[in-house]
Formats: sequence, C-alpha cells, structure tokens
Amino acid sequence: MNKAEYMQSLRKQLRHLPKEDFQRAVDYFEEYFSDAGAEEEAQVIEDLGTPEFAAEQIVANIVRKNAAAPVKDVKKGLNAVWVGVLAVCAAPFALPLALGFAMVIIAFVLCILAVILCFIFAGIIIAIAGPLYIVAGFTVAVANFPAFLSCLGAGLVSMGLGMLLTFGMIRFCQWFLTRMVRFFGHLIEKGGRKNEQNK
Repeated sequence: MNKAEYMQSLRKQLRHLPKEDFQRAVDYFEEYFSDAGAEEEAQVIEDLGTPEFAAEQIVANIVRKNAAAPVKDVKKGLNAVWVGVLAVCAAPFALPLALGFAMVIIAFVLCILAVILCFIFAGIIIAIAGPLYIVAGFTVAVANFPAFLSCLGAGLVSMGLGMLLTFGMIRFCQWFLTRMVRFFGHLIEKGGRKNEQNK
C-alpha cells in the first residue's frame, strides 16, 4: 500500500465525520506523510497501522476531546453526539450489539431533543402572546382602565415566562448534549482500558 491508497482508504473510513473534523484529520495525515518524505512512506504506513485502525483512533480522540469541553452550540453538540455514536459503532463490540446500542441512543437523543424543541416553541408562542395582550389592553384603555391594567400585566407576565422558558430550554439542551458527549467519551475511555488490559 502506498500513500495515495492509504489516504483514499482513510478518507473512506472517516467520511461520516462532521466536515470540520474530517478535514482536520485528513490535513494532519497529509502533513505527517509530507514531513516524513517519500522515502519514509512505507515506514510511516507501518507506524500508523491500517487505515481502519487509524480511523478508530481519530474518532476516539475526537470523542475524548469533545467530552472534555462543554457544549456551547447546539449544532456542535449534535455533531459531537454523532461522532460518539460513530465511535461506539467502531468499538470492538459485536457488530449487532453495537448497532442496536447506537440505534437506542440515537432514538433517545432524538426524543429528548423533540421534547426540548416543543418546549422552546411553546416558550416562543407564549412570549409572542405578550405583546398581543398589551395591544388588546390599549384598545380598551379609555373605556375600561382596569381591563387595560389586566391586559398589560398579563402581557408582561406572558413575555417574561415565554422568554424564561425559551432560554431555559436552550440552556437545558446544551447541558443535555454536553452530558451525552461525556457519556460517549466515558464509553470510549472504558473500551480503550479494556483493550489495553486484554493485550
């Protein structure tokens, strides 16, 4: 196997990674080969191991890195959870068990995210209702001042509760994704320790 074949196989193994992680990994290996030079190509391939092994190590390292940092962005959090699922599938379990486990985890994460999304939409709707209450209050302000005050109060409370619910659920989503990423990191660490003990 030469460098081109090795890199082609490695790209195929890493194709499911998020674009940013994929590019970083490919750039690293390209640079590694370049630094070694064409005459050391065979030695580099021997040192790195098979493309499959190298891909497993890359995915495991990404999961460990993601598990160490809190999730600040929902999109990055979902990418980190996806990489964790890939790592579990690549772990040296029986393939059906790994796939079954990955599907259960994906279903669980999607269900929780759907519930969070429902609460976020509910918060947005409650917050939008606030200004409508206030506008309705102004329409009756001259004829019925107590009704105006009621509508004003209800509108302000509605906006406050809606914003609280929306931002609270966004923070909860970030916390949940951080926990899931750390869970996958823990699984990978545990699997790595078992492999070292078995050697």
